[in-house]
Amino acid sequence: MKTTHIFILAFILISSDYSSQRTRIKGNKYEITGKLVNNVSLTPNCGYIAFATVMEFEIISTTMKNYHDKVIPVIVSCPESYGENFFKLNSIYNLKIADKKQTSFGWTVPNINIAKKYNLEKDLWVTNVEKQK
Repeated sequence: MKTTHIFILAFILISSDYSSQRTRIKGNKYEITGKLVNNVSLTPNCGYIAFATVMEFEIISTTMKNYHDKVIPVIVSCPESYGENFFKLNSIYNLKIADKKQTSFGWTVPNINIAKKYNLEKDLWVTNVEKQK
């Protein structure tokens, strides 16, 4: 009986770990390595209002086949969550992005006009950012 309980507990733990790692990204997924080329206008911290900001990156490499500009605008939700001074001009980042927002609620993006000047069919939302050392 004791081995049955251990087996059931192990099964539950493995199942929950597996399902928690299978976060589905909505929309088409892309990867970009890029250099931050504009000064970041940080928004207020996320809370009652969900803030995001547009950042422009000079493309070093990308998995986007049909994008040919040298610079790309992406929307970073709750940029303060990455920590103080994480986003610095001329630093290089590895970005995972999707062409669909990942939440069902709306975002306040004060500088969305930056993205609009590129005339993209869809906004590009960051799903993960890592700063290169």
